[in-house]
Amino acid sequence: MIQAVQNFTLIILYFFAYAFIGWVWETAYTSTRQHHWVNAGFLNGPWQPLYGFAVLGVLYLIQPFTDNPLMIYLIAVVYISALEYVTSWGMEKLFHTRWWDYSNVPLNLNGRIALPISLFWGLGGLLLSRYVQPMIAGWVDHTAATYGVFAAIVLIAAFMFDFGFTLANMPAFQEATKKLDQAIDAAKQQADKDWQAHLADQPRLNYVQRRLLNNFRSMKLPERHSSLTELRNAIKRK
Repeated sequence: MIQAVQNFTLIILYFFAYAFIGWVWETAYTSTRQHHWVNAGFLNGPWQPLYGFAVLGVLYLIQPFTDNPLMIYLIAVVYISALEYVTSWGMEKLFHTRWWDYSNVPLNLNGRIALPISLFWGLGGLLLSRYVQPMIAGWVDHTAATYGVFAAIVLIAAFMFDFGFTLANMPAFQEATKKLDQAIDAAKQQADKDWQAHLADQPRLNYVQRRLLNNFRSMKLPERHSSLTELRNAIKRK
């Protein structure tokens, strides 16, 4: 029983360590591209769950091949690409929104994954297993020894609150963007150059909803005639 609790604690700590590293990477990359601070990711907290699951899976799968860089690279390419594709598909089915789109990237598959991105994941997996994991392992072991399962419980509780809070905002997000789109479309059909003035009575997006609309630059909202740029400009006026 004690061993099971210890293993559980280590898995959770590894997950959140790499989810945090993923958040740092995505936030730095997105903020640099947009020239201002961006809290990247679907959730509000400093974690990117996809990275946590990706790294845990890679670390498990490469155990028989720790001395074979080519196998580590190939495993990272295949596993992370498959995880990214399934995550994209699942989130689109669940939220009726394409959160990222690689359609403009060469050699993409349905816009969900693309070969250049996948090759980058392979390189990341190789560097991670060689250089990052030893440092993270030291931190995880220290944290587990100091705080035990309590650290894992606190992280899980904070994550679940964040996840639930974000999910609760999704119906209103979909409805608000739909109404904004309809208002923009109606004003355009009337050949009104100042169509944004018609948005005064439309629903306001809260912080979470605005963050989602602004952060996912390649997001695709189904059944929306307006471009994302028009929707983003609309919420800036409100």
